[in-house]
Amino acid sequence: MNKKTYTALFTIISTIVNIVMTLAIILALIILSSIVYFKLLGKQEPNSVILIVWMVCFFAGLVIGMILFTKICTWVIDRFNLASKLDSRALGHYLPAGKKAEAAMKNEPEKPKTNMPASSLPQEDTWGQSE
Repeated sequence: MNKKTYTALFTIISTIVNIVMTLAIILALIILSSIVYFKLLGKQEPNSVILIVWMVCFFAGLVIGMILFTKICTWVIDRFNLASKLDSRALGHYLPAGKKAEAAMKNEPEKPKTNMPASSLPQEDTWGQSE
């Protein structure tokens, strides 16, 4: 398998995990806010306040899901040494700037050393100087 295959597989799996995790966070926030509203506050019927709270829970769940997903992807890439197996563009989405530079340095092959003949090396220009 090459980098494109690993990157596609990682993207598909991480997208599914992201969707499930974000939905679970949103659902947990909505259930928690409903318990607080109906049980602790003793309200009987839903009104506009609980609908606004549920909308806030939805957006908060999206933000928490994105932040948590980025942290988890960074951990997975570091833990399983996937930086060398994934495309650099995909790493740019998941890794912070410092880790991107480290991953790029790991992915870069060493430049080959060449043995140049002495005749092709730069010479100091001595024209016009007296000896």
